Amino acid sequence: MRLKSLFLFTLFLTFSLALTVQAQTIQPTPGPVNTDANISWPPPVYVLRGQFTVRGSANLPNMVSYYLEFRPLADDLSAPNPAAPWFPVTVPNPAAVKDDVLGIWDTTPWPDGVYELRLTLNLRGADPVYFRVAPLRLENNPPPFAITPTPAIGLIEPAAATATALAQTIRPTVIAPPLAATPTAFDATPRVVSRTNANVRRGDSTLYEAFAALRPGQEVPVIGISSFGTGWYLVRLPDGRQGWVAPSVVEFFGDVARLPRVDPPPPPTPTPIPFTPTPALAPNLVAGNFRFDPPSPQCGQTFNIYLDVANFGNAPSPSTIVLVQDFRNADGSFQTSTIGGIPPIQPGQTINVGPIPLTVATWYNEDHRLVMTIDPDNAVFETTKADNVKVAIYNLPKAGCP
Repeated sequence: MRLKSLFLFTLFLTFSLALTVQAQTIQPTPGPVNTDANISWPPPVYVLRGQFTVRGSANLPNMVSYYLEFRPLADDLSAPNPAAPWFPVTVPNPAAVKDDVLGIWDTTPWPDGVYELRLTLNLRGADPVYFRVAPLRLENNPPPFAITPTPAIGLIEPAAATATALAQTIRPTVIAPPLAATPTAFDATPRVVSRTNANVRRGDSTLYEAFAALRPGQEVPVIGISSFGTGWYLVRLPDGRQGWVAPSVVEFFGDVARLPRVDPPPPPTPTPIPFTPTPALAPNLVAGNFRFDPPSPQCGQTFNIYLDVANFGNAPSPSTIVLVQDFRNADGSFQTSTIGGIPPIQPGQTINVGPIPLTVATWYNEDHRLVMTIDPDNAVFETTKADNVKVAIYNLPKAGCP
């Protein structure tokens, strides 16, 4: 019995050593780590679940803002296509952070799998600085065999008890989820559960008409996800109708890899808005003039976007974001996206938001359509949303693209 326990203990230490070597091998940032631009927690080859606290530093000179984002890795742990979209973890934050909390990553809406996490620092007058951690495993639904049963007292020999205690000490990534969130079996069927009274719309943005609503806690199947990279889900209602819901108002369950990419319908043609009484106090954010720096974007080269945002309402607006999406103009196919932070704006004030860095490396020598949407998640109550979008058409020269 002691020989068997010693063998198991030796095997566990060998596995731990191999995992440590692998983590050192795939360190995403070669060379010395910049102590003012890094993610210190979680490390590579770590298991995450639930509301996970990401720590590190974002404290470079001339920093405008920082934000966290993520995307899934391939099955062989390789990075996806460079044009694959990143999904936001946090909105841009202008406050410097030094060896502290960078943000909270809510992993619960996303399917279990292997992901990469990236910290982006936007700098004034310079290219953005990135720090990437990969691979990271999301495991909100641990398999039953991942839970080690507690042996009865008195039935473990001293050597085996020592090995068990050591194994429990050096396994930092096994985190017990709340009992209410532990399913008896993983159901891979894509579906969403409404967090509140959620609008169901005819397309993947608030520009489209809402024709139905989900009750709080109502579950409906998901049959697709927007091919434009907005993250909106195409759902089927109990009466058979189909519509789109925003990811910010629902919880997703199941395997996102099963979802087909679906093209939303063309954006609705603006119609005159009937007169309604102006709220006593409400902001009204308006997208104004914009510019590129450099003025002519080049294929594969990062350029910055600057957008004027005005508050024409009669109340201050809270902090929000601007979503920038690039589409091929010929067929409307989504290419890439990024976000920029918008600070609070006083009534009658106009601010210039930027720099918002973007790199487009597809369909060169063709026209592209850039859509800039203020407050895409409808977090700010405004008198109208019709003036929150700015569209730009530009041609993308080949430059250094192969």
